[in-house]
Amino acid sequence: MTPTERRQALGHKAMNLYQVQMYQLEQSSELVTFEPDEIPTDYNYQTKIYVKNENLLYRLHQFGSQVKVGCMNFADPLTPGGNFMLGVNAQEEAICRNSFLYPELKKYRHTYYQQNKLYPNDFFYSPALIYANQVKVIRDEREDRIVMGRLVDFVTIAAPNVTAMKAAKIKLNTSRIYTDLENKILRTLRMFKNNAVTHLVLGAFGCGVFGNDPKMVAHAFKQVLARLEFQGAFAEIYFDILENPVAEQAFRTTIL
Repeated sequence: MTPTERRQALGHKAMNLYQVQMYQLEQSSELVTFEPDEIPTDYNYQTKIYVKNENLLYRLHQFGSQVKVGCMNFADPLTPGGNFMLGVNAQEEAICRNSFLYPELKKYRHTYYQQNKLYPNDFFYSPALIYANQVKVIRDEREDRIVMGRLVDFVTIAAPNVTAMKAAKIKLNTSRIYTDLENKILRTLRMFKNNAVTHLVLGAFGCGVFGNDPKMVAHAFKQVLARLEFQGAFAEIYFDILENPVAEQAFRTTIL
């Protein structure tokens, strides 16, 4: 079995297991098309921030069972779950083949994904996000067995696709790109905060095939996290950047 075939099989097994367990699950989701409200902070954490070259599936299973964990999912804005059922191996695909997130994303085929196909907005896509509550993650980074299951809140949101802009010969507006990144990061962090998430797994948003500048993305995260509304809101924040040394170094230099 090739690596691609193995990933395909893992995705199919995850969906088969979902069919067995779906009526016992408490997960739910919503499409958030507005900018979430800024609310007071209920906590006063001394936030610890880490930049790691690690698989996010490893990190998700390291938190204590009593903490509420949130993970940012870098969306394919056109296809729910990207191409995880075809064995593709990007960040979103790794999440979807090892969790029950995909069934939540499918609910928004018409209201989110189809809208992005019809109105790609110069490849900035919609600023909307999908917030999925208490999704079961069924495997760790080894992907070789079913584990007890970690419940995670996911924000699924699409970065601007700079690679597509270049291919379409659209003149890059770096100011607009930065503003879009910052706005989507702000929406993401507000949703996590407003849902009482205290431990975050983030990453190099849009720095893979979408071609965003890691320094710009890291700066956007830094600026949003520096806002007064997020002071003390989160206990731990992990930027898990797997096998991308350029992005990892940009985040280390900018964030830490």
